[in-house]
Amino acid sequence: MSAGPKRAVIAHTAVDPEADPSTADVLDQARLFADGLAALGVPFTTVAVEAGRVWEHARALAGAIVCNLLEAPPGKPQLHAAATAALELLGARFTGSPAGALWLTTDKLATRSVLAAEGLPVAAGGRLDPERPELLDRVPPPWILKPAWEDASVGLEGDPVCATREQAVARARALAARFPGQPVLAERFLPGREFNVSLLATGTSVEALPVAEIAFVDFPPGVPALVGYEAKWATGSFEETHTVRRFPGREDAALLGRIRELALACWRPCGLAGYARVDLRLDADGAPAILEVNTNPCLAPDAGFIAAARQAGMSIADVVGRIVAAASGRW
Repeated sequence: MSAGPKRAVIAHTAVDPEADPSTADVLDQARLFADGLAALGVPFTTVAVEAGRVWEHARALAGAIVCNLLEAPPGKPQLHAAATAALELLGARFTGSPAGALWLTTDKLATRSVLAAEGLPVAAGGRLDPERPELLDRVPPPWILKPAWEDASVGLEGDPVCATREQAVARARALAARFPGQPVLAERFLPGREFNVSLLATGTSVEALPVAEIAFVDFPPGVPALVGYEAKWATGSFEETHTVRRFPGREDAALLGRIRELALACWRPCGLAGYARVDLRLDADGAPAILEVNTNPCLAPDAGFIAAARQAGMSIADVVGRIVAAASGRW
């Protein structure tokens, strides 16, 4: 990487020893960046940053490309974008999307509005006020309910799919109490196949990596076929062992082409940079709708982004090199 940066700093959220897996996985991501930078011959250091204390590391970050793994601590999703905004105020060059994109995509309700304004398909839904649940009169059941600002499937524990108005209102009240001040998003639960598309910058453009399908294998009645908290983080649970990533073949060429098209169409209106992931699901007619735009998808070695990169024939060094190159040329 002769034309690359002279020095990099891997800046990740400080992790408490008792942190749950959805928080602690940032350490795996830091190790992946370390492996990639070492393979590229880029000197680097690593700093663990406490929430709200980016400024304390200004000297260490100065003049380096910052591999930005600053995430939100549990219960404080707004600090995710704030940490990146601090990097911007410091004048740092950093990997991934700018603070504005993080502010937008952290708010699932705002993201839905932007995508819909662009003519992109999203599931019917919106903000559900448990005290004024008129939304449920406009959006047919079943509904999936989630906190509007959380990621990593936090808030999707148990069964977040509600078939009756009474269930939906009760779950909305429980989410509002658990995540005070945070809106509750209710969407029509789409019954079809689920996919995700990892996006990686290439020069001044962006590439869609091979489309992954999330298969829900032998899920019995009563167990929601979705990527909930258990499927991501409860190692050994039924949901985790029966939720399988695979890469569809030529028989799905037309569908995969449409899915790639939709994922790429999110890049510009959401202000994305470096890398991202778009999650989609098929409706009852087999048409894809966008579920979520993730500006900082997990880059752990066993995560979906790296699996898609490997499917495309890329090494860890290739991925890290592309992400760092995008940051090098930002400003």
